[in-house]
Amino acid sequence: MKQFAHQLFVFFLLFIGLSATLFILARNFDYYILPLEERPFHDRYEELKPSGIETHGYGIIGTAMIIFGVTMYSSRKRIRALSQVGKIKYFLEFHIFLCLLGPALVLYHTTFKFGGLVAVSFWSMTAVVASGIVGRYLYVQIPKGIHGDELSIKELDTQSEHLHRALIDEYGLDDVDIRKLDALAKPALERRSILALLMFFLVSDMTRSARVHSIIRHLHTKKVDRHAVHMIAKMANERIQLLQRIRFLEELKNIFHYWHVIHLPFTIIMFAILVIHVGVAIAFGYTWIF
Repeated sequence: MKQFAHQLFVFFLLFIGLSATLFILARNFDYYILPLEERPFHDRYEELKPSGIETHGYGIIGTAMIIFGVTMYSSRKRIRALSQVGKIKYFLEFHIFLCLLGPALVLYHTTFKFGGLVAVSFWSMTAVVASGIVGRYLYVQIPKGIHGDELSIKELDTQSEHLHRALIDEYGLDDVDIRKLDALAKPALERRSILALLMFFLVSDMTRSARVHSIIRHLHTKKVDRHAVHMIAKMANERIQLLQRIRFLEELKNIFHYWHVIHLPFTIIMFAILVIHVGVAIAFGYTWIF
């Protein structure tokens, strides 16, 4: 998938997700803001109560999206026969889309009213979504090759050396410039706790643009060609990321492992209670349009 087509695909998913979420909220907002005791007097109560034709549909569609999203991504990751079917990151992005929009639809199904066993499932689902967002961030930080496979330290060092030589040979940077550039990638970390590393990468991502611009200002003082400055800034940004990831690759993988320890149990709890909830609903005759 070419970069433009990929960006269009991600934009389309964002547009569909946000549009659906905001449309339902706007359509039923006057019902959602009512106190629970007043809702039965709303004109559309029969449609919008949790077992109503519209709201029940949100729950079923949302649940189906979550199940399909989890099954699709897990199958692509774990079944060897599917290892060559597309890039893993595209499956991950579609998994994230389904597992963000799906829970939003389930939330509309509850009409923001939940308790008992369903509340446990809902908060487990919330924990899964929240930890999934963190997991996506960690996944991006772990360097990968063109097919989505994790890169080794040796492969990262090769990439870093290639950027280093290009900055010197193609764009004429000297050792002083390179040292200034490399200094931007070095954190002032005294201890490598999980929280310290996460904060370092978050702060680094938020401030990298400003730090790269400091390089650009330095290059302008040396009368470097404007086009060359743009290319140097792009390569400098890549090198900063590479140096950080080389230094903390093993720590990032360990954090990702601990993330799985948190993410997986909440997912299991959510699905276990979901099965119970669906079974009880069917037993009491809440079968939607089927």
